[in-house]
Amino acid sequence: MTTSSVTSATDAGAATNTNRAAVALGSDDFFKLLITQLTNQDPLEPTSNQELLDQISSIRQIELSTNLSDSLKSLTEQQRFSSVSSLIGRYVTGQGQTDGGVSQPVQGIVKAVRFDADGHITLDLDDGSQLPLEQLGAVMDASQAAEVFVGMNVSGIDRSDPANPRYVEGLVTGATQDQAGNVWLELDT
Repeated sequence: MTTSSVTSATDAGAATNTNRAAVALGSDDFFKLLITQLTNQDPLEPTSNQELLDQISSIRQIELSTNLSDSLKSLTEQQRFSSVSSLIGRYVTGQGQTDGGVSQPVQGIVKAVRFDADGHITLDLDDGSQLPLEQLGAVMDASQAAEVFVGMNVSGIDRSDPANPRYVEGLVTGATQDQAGNVWLELDT
């Protein structure tokens, strides 16, 4: 007589939950279970050496897989931080949002990069505006960005004297960069 195994949906669900629980356990937990199994086994039908080796091998594979996943996650975060930090000092454009949630064009030089608890990245620009990284449109070196304005009429705030910012406007005739890396537009006024 031939028999076959029938697995119900609840048995399959229980097996899936058991697998999830096994992944959450650490190697110490598995070794405690293994020792408990050995001390409580039937002396007339002990677990074979091969079965024990298979169980220990499985425990080690799970532990190595978990360590590898943690290492890759850490490496990914470090690379992400390094990549985004390279934007500091660069001229960027994109779509920011006002306090009311209205989308508006934003442009400026990145002064800082912030990471929130959820992993979202925000670029702080030199004019005080903020640009979410996912809304970044273009990145240029500050001196290259300044050259784009040559021949254009511009207006803005001159903050070279922080105690006395002043409104300026005029035709851009050139761009220079000082020793500190700041890029200055030369106006015809």
